[in-house]
Amino acid sequence: MITQQQIDYFADNGYLRYGPVLDTAEVEELRTALDNVIAIESAGGDDSEVEFQFGHRRGAPMDTTAQEERPRVLTQYVNMFKREPSYEQLLHHPVISGVACALLNSPRVRLWHDQVISKPPGDNGHFRYHQDFYLWPLDEPRIVTCWLALDDVTPENGCMHVVPGSHKDPRFGLESYAAELAARAAAEAEGREAEETVRQKMAYEPAEIGKPVELKAGECMFHHCLNFHATPANVTNRQRRAHVIIFMADGVKVKIDQAPNHPLIPNFTVNDGEKLMGEGFPLSMPKNGR
Repeated sequence: MITQQQIDYFADNGYLRYGPVLDTAEVEELRTALDNVIAIESAGGDDSEVEFQFGHRRGAPMDTTAQEERPRVLTQYVNMFKREPSYEQLLHHPVISGVACALLNSPRVRLWHDQVISKPPGDNGHFRYHQDFYLWPLDEPRIVTCWLALDDVTPENGCMHVVPGSHKDPRFGLESYAAELAARAAAEAEGREAEETVRQKMAYEPAEIGKPVELKAGECMFHHCLNFHATPANVTNRQRRAHVIIFMADGVKVKIDQAPNHPLIPNFTVNDGEKLMGEGFPLSMPKNGR
């Protein structure tokens, strides 16, 4: 499933190009399920879960054509596991879950959330370098993302670009981020703008400063939640769809003030400072086979 060499590579670099986990038929099943969700959202949307409304357009534009709308940097469909059985099954895929456990050095993992992230031709752009962890209301960076390609991905159609080793660079770590927030608060209190940190300036860097991770449909990579990553625009006429599964080590707790406006907070059934659990954040329970 995973070797010690691969685990060590991830620890050093903050990402791992793993390779094939799904066959062609399984990928096609996921594409069909995604088309079902897109059709629902295009017809007006499903409001049965609060997070279903975020990250994409719903229905026909009010006063402009779709072609006249400003392109999105990407399109998201959050928590696909709640919408389509084929995506729910992936949370319990023995290889994906097993690798996540190994990379987090955790006996079991729990879902933070999953999503399809798409860069359709003509309606996408460059998604800037960022670290996921600081965008989430969680207390420790024991979190890993599985990025599963549903199409062949290359630099031309927007594959993932990573900055090796950035997850352990002290300039981008928790202490530096706390200092950044303190400086920002002090500047605001004094009525001035805080000087941007090296971490903040990473958002302006082109994707090309990182390492592209090219994948075939059905292959996946993993990246640490503090690893800087970005995706350039899809400049081809091909689709670029990926399913993203974000796993936490079991025991990660809620920290509301880190991301107080996160769309999943209404789904929390535990209090600030408590271990995140509940139906919306299930444990991965792999079986022998699927």
